[in-house]
Amino acid sequence: MITAQKIRGRRALATAALAVVALSATSCGAINDQATADKYAPSDGVVFTAGDLEVRNLMIVTNAADEEARVLGSLVNNGESNTRVNLNVDGTAVSIAVAGGSVTKLEDDANKTIIPSSGEEPGAHTAVKVTVDGESVEQSVPVINGALPEYRQYLPGGYEDSTVEHLKHEEKEDGGH
Repeated sequence: MITAQKIRGRRALATAALAVVALSATSCGAINDQATADKYAPSDGVVFTAGDLEVRNLMIVTNAADEEARVLGSLVNNGESNTRVNLNVDGTAVSIAVAGGSVTKLEDDANKTIIPSSGEEPGAHTAVKVTVDGESVEQSVPVINGALPEYRQYLPGGYEDSTVEHLKHEEKEDGGH
């Protein structure tokens, strides 16, 4: 025979079980990192900070390791005073002026930064040392060629179709895979 006391006990147990299920199903976000809060480089370059300077989308564009290369990316000076950013790539040092509270885009012709070589072939990474106000940060920076059309205009010496010929798909005549 089911009594009122047994029914209340079952209801209390069912309510407690439901509460446990609801809390465990909804509390995943409380212990797991939210992917939308992670900082990442949304393009092909790297993102990092050196002092008051934010380096965004830094990459090297070249046809080969021993050919001229161009540095691309943006330098964001969050400080109030002007600063100089020193980049050292494959033994070559370059200095770039960045006004306080401004962004210097290395893609702009006015800020064109060419170095003798990247030291690494396209598809690899090269070490870049960035120094700002005495603080140095070394980053592994991607070396890119003209395989992606958006970077072809920045290649020192121009773009050659031979850079990507090996990437073209050819259909087989026998109809195979």
